[in-house]
Amino acid sequence: MTPLIALLIGGFLAVGAAFHFYWGFGGRYGHRVAVPQRPDGTPLFVPSVAATFAVAFGLTFILLVITIYTMRVDLGVPRGLLRIGMAVLALIFMARGLSWHPYVGLFKSVRSTDFGRNDTRFYSPGCVIAGLGFLLLAWEG
Repeated sequence: MTPLIALLIGGFLAVGAAFHFYWGFGGRYGHRVAVPQRPDGTPLFVPSVAATFAVAFGLTFILLVITIYTMRVDLGVPRGLLRIGMAVLALIFMARGLSWHPYVGLFKSVRSTDFGRNDTRFYSPGCVIAGLGFLLLAWEG
């Protein structure tokens, strides 16, 4: 069961990382629905290239951690510490998905924007599912 969970989480994160690398290198497809928007449709913020690459590398690093954890690669790090890392990732992703922030999460109040609709359909549920997957990985040890 653990490899399947890791594969599903990894696929979700790989798509996210790929899009962030694409945007970091100047790609435009999907950029309008990648950032939370005010009710009038204007972006809440404009991410810098550095921030976009930081997210891309962060997601890639998490993919590496999942691979090391699932394949039980011995790096001299106690397994218990890795399990705690999986639990922390679970909390982070669950918090993102279940956020009560006005613009982000399943409990957001601004839902009528392009980002809001995609966040409700894809981003937040994906984060909740990934969070549950990380929790299962931590539990299974």
